[in-house]
Amino acid sequence: IFSFSVLTSLYSFETYLLFLEHKSKINNNFEVYKKETGKEYDQRSKIQIYNDLKKTDENIKLMVYPSTYFEKKEIDLFPLSNISNSKTIYCNENGYYSIYESDRYGFNNPDKEWDQKEIEYMLIGDSFVHGGCVNRPYDIASVLRNLSNKSVLNLGFADNGPLLEFATLREFLEPSVKKILWVYYEGNDLLKIKDKLSNKIIAKYLTDLSFSQNLKGKQ
Repeated sequence: IFSFSVLTSLYSFETYLLFLEHKSKINNNFEVYKKETGKEYDQRSKIQIYNDLKKTDENIKLMVYPSTYFEKKEIDLFPLSNISNSKTIYCNENGYYSIYESDRYGFNNPDKEWDQKEIEYMLIGDSFVHGGCVNRPYDIASVLRNLSNKSVLNLGFADNGPLLEFATLREFLEPSVKKILWVYYEGNDLLKIKDKLSNKIIAKYLTDLSFSQNLKGKQ
């Protein structure tokens, strides 16, 4: 009982110290952001900012991870993007919520990119490609457009892994694309692939090379 009490006390104290350290870092981030931008750090939750912006913009949407649909056991359609032609609230890691205008297929691109006769680069990947918590022109695709002065299509989505990325390419790859750039994250891209293959729709992309959900026509 004595040993248990001592260990419990020590772990409780360590948890308290970690909490103080975390709180200190958060407060420091708030102060740095205000000092550099002159603005208050946006501490609203996603649903709060959605409700606030919905009052003045009926077209505002929340970003939904395509990987969310792995949790749905019985679905007839597995979306690989979000709602098209809509202002989409993404995330907040820097003091503000990143918001982008989705293209005709629900990806983070200027819609005109799909009309280019020749597309130099098509990007595939997870949140790094998607443009995690930054606005244009600071996402990878926009930077590449500016540096290369070429057309770039971004098919990245947060929390995607190789299976969803392969399925996305199968649905949205354009014949005019010259180069595909796959941004691979070794931290978690290979996790739970076996489990996710249990999804019948996604598994079909591997077992049937002619399979398609015709997502372009169902946007």
